[in-house]
Amino acid sequence: MQQVICKYILKWVEDNLTSDLNVSDMAVSTGYSRRTLEIWFSEQYGMSPGKYLNRRRMTRAAVLLKLTRLPITEIAMLLHHSSNQNFARAFRHFSGVTPTNYRNSNEWDLSGLQASFFYAKEISFNVTTCTLPEQYITGVSYSCADSYLYNTNNLLTDYIQKEVIRLIKSGTTNIYLIGETILPQNIKESRVGQLVATVTVGTLVNVSSEDTAIMTSGKFCRYSFSCKWEEYYTNTNMMFIRIMSENKFIYTGGNCYVHFTGKPEQIDK
Repeated sequence: MQQVICKYILKWVEDNLTSDLNVSDMAVSTGYSRRTLEIWFSEQYGMSPGKYLNRRRMTRAAVLLKLTRLPITEIAMLLHHSSNQNFARAFRHFSGVTPTNYRNSNEWDLSGLQASFFYAKEISFNVTTCTLPEQYITGVSYSCADSYLYNTNNLLTDYIQKEVIRLIKSGTTNIYLIGETILPQNIKESRVGQLVATVTVGTLVNVSSEDTAIMTSGKFCRYSFSCKWEEYYTNTNMMFIRIMSENKFIYTGGNCYVHFTGKPEQIDK
């Protein structure tokens, strides 16, 4: 029963990141006392439900600050803070900087963010750092609106899956993807909850031309995993925050790269 209730708490937290409900409301919804929830949850995850709820809400605030153009006042209201000053104090206590400085920084420090335990999976990612040289890809590009929040029903993943499978079936065993994210241009677009995502999927070539996309050189966080396609979105999105925060990495901007491998006989008929 303890594990069932803890899993319920994790789902409750994700469903209430922007509500004004608190841990007392959570306890009422479970039928257990707040003290019981604190003991069970702390044993399972090493922190109280209240602390986890606050850290997830502050992580949502961090995402909204970096990936939208919503006014800080609106973000504070969305997360039900009584004033800008109250939100600024809470966010500074969480991140070490003010919301304004966090948003304006050229880098994105994800080291203090709280990844969702609800989407966590026991999977080895073999996280390392590496330095990549400049490389070139020839392939096809695709752009679409994509959610900056967790949303498994997105066109981008469908496109990536279809193109990767098509290339593998044609005999290509090493496929590369360049991903670029373009932030919303205005407040209205930010409120919709979407940004523009562009990907190029193809193969490496030795020489740059008008038809190639460039994988810029630099130092990168690298992780690898094997999964089913229905798990791909979670592993590349929710796990990004987990990997970056657990390893104290800082995102300096720019594109992300993915290397797919596979054989035709591995594709479901």
